[in-house]
Amino acid sequence: MIFSPRRAVGATALITAVLVVSGCGGGSAPPPRTVPVARAAVETGVSAQGSVSATANNNIGFPKGGQLTEVNVDVGDQVRAGQVLAKIDDFNARQAVDQAEAALAGQQAAYQQALDNTAVDGAGNSVAQARRIVQATERQVDATLDADGEAIHQAERAVNQAKKGAAAAQAQYAADQQSCASQGGASAYGPPRMPFLPVPGQTQQQQQAGAAATNSCITLPGSQNQAAMAQQGVAQAEAQLSQARSKKQIDEASGRVQIEQARNGLVQTQNQLDASRADRPHQLDGAQAQVDNARVGVENAQRDLANTTLRAPVDGVVTAINGAVGEFLQPSSGTTPLAPGGEAAIPGAASANAGAAAASMGGGGASPGRPGGSQFLVLQNTSGFSVVAPFQEIDAAALVPGQAAHVTLDALPDVTLDGTVLAVSPASTDIANVINYYVTVAVARPDSRLKDGQTAQTSVITGEGPDAISVPNSAVIRQGDRTSVVVVEPGGRQVPTPFTPGLVGADRTEVRSGLTEGQQVLVAARR
Repeated sequence: MIFSPRRAVGATALITAVLVVSGCGGGSAPPPRTVPVARAAVETGVSAQGSVSATANNNIGFPKGGQLTEVNVDVGDQVRAGQVLAKIDDFNARQAVDQAEAALAGQQAAYQQALDNTAVDGAGNSVAQARRIVQATERQVDATLDADGEAIHQAERAVNQAKKGAAAAQAQYAADQQSCASQGGASAYGPPRMPFLPVPGQTQQQQQAGAAATNSCITLPGSQNQAAMAQQGVAQAEAQLSQARSKKQIDEASGRVQIEQARNGLVQTQNQLDASRADRPHQLDGAQAQVDNARVGVENAQRDLANTTLRAPVDGVVTAINGAVGEFLQPSSGTTPLAPGGEAAIPGAASANAGAAAASMGGGGASPGRPGGSQFLVLQNTSGFSVVAPFQEIDAAALVPGQAAHVTLDALPDVTLDGTVLAVSPASTDIANVINYYVTVAVARPDSRLKDGQTAQTSVITGEGPDAISVPNSAVIRQGDRTSVVVVEPGGRQVPTPFTPGLVGADRTEVRSGLTEGQQVLVAARR
């Protein structure tokens, strides 16, 4: 149930003061504020104190540090998305872009060189030349072997002719021997005979035979020599035939070696061609990868250059600027702790972190947190507001999105805002050793006087009883187990009147007995 000791004590103090003034009779006092005892539904719920938070909160700054050269807005300015807010010195960033572009040009040139590489064409030409060399070598070997075959054929013919000549010479020599011997001539080694003289009384045939025999004996040494020379000719022809055959064998072996060498050269050049063809796609891919990497470097450098100009990411109001022209800023690294259910920030988290940092640096507890924490600039979307409040775990267990809520503010005591539970954090937060859950309540119709960070009392309606006689909680006085109100009679007399309470809701308390409908009761003015 909702119960506000602060309000009860305030009501008691105010009513006591009114009674004292009335009793003393000093001066004219303003008329007391009263409300009637009326029949109304009593709503039950839970409450917690939180803070007003803008719809969205953006802590922004420069991704990389640098010297601040321009600040184009002031705190309180309304800005649009894309609007230039500030700038830092961009000299180094521009130099980095130039270097990255030069590196890209170098890699593009390397890629073009790889693309124009003639290794594959050269290897292909080498293969064609090696193939021609193989063919020429085969033709040369074939021609040599053909010549060797012809030489062997000629040598064989010479041998045959020499053998025929030797046979003829040997036959002539044998005939001369026989003819000479038949006439009683000397042997082949004897002295030559005298020339033939015809003998009287011989017939012409006898005379011719005798003459022939005499001539055979005379030519016998010559035919013998011819037979010997013919035999030598046969030996020489056979030697030449053997040489021709040996040469062919040698030329065949040498030709095979030459052909294999030529073929090996062809294989090597073909391997070089295959290797060049296989390597070329990978070389191009590698060169292209280097180009792509260099292009990414250019894009990163250009982005760093663009980030030297800070632009508003969204529409909003500038609520904090932490830096002046000429100062050096650190890279922005802070984040916004978001409340559950939206982009509203948990109020005070950034300031708390900044205050803790200041305390750790020797600032002590008296050091206030910088607006927006340590961020260079803070933008808030103030088109709407929410209330973010930590509820104790026993109360948070009864909350679900969509429940109605009432919001009151210390800074605006005359304002009560309607709201709706937007979200309940699924994770707990330890606050002063007490488990709490942050709850975001969306304010339906924000008051123009609302500001981020204002203290707000949030009452979430968890149930509603039937219509019954009830009084506002601001009229109820509780002292121990005694509950009463101050009834203002028609004549103005104020009478403390106890009553028996029933259901205590967010705004009203049920009256079970002790009061009647229509009675006027004194209520405490809001502070």
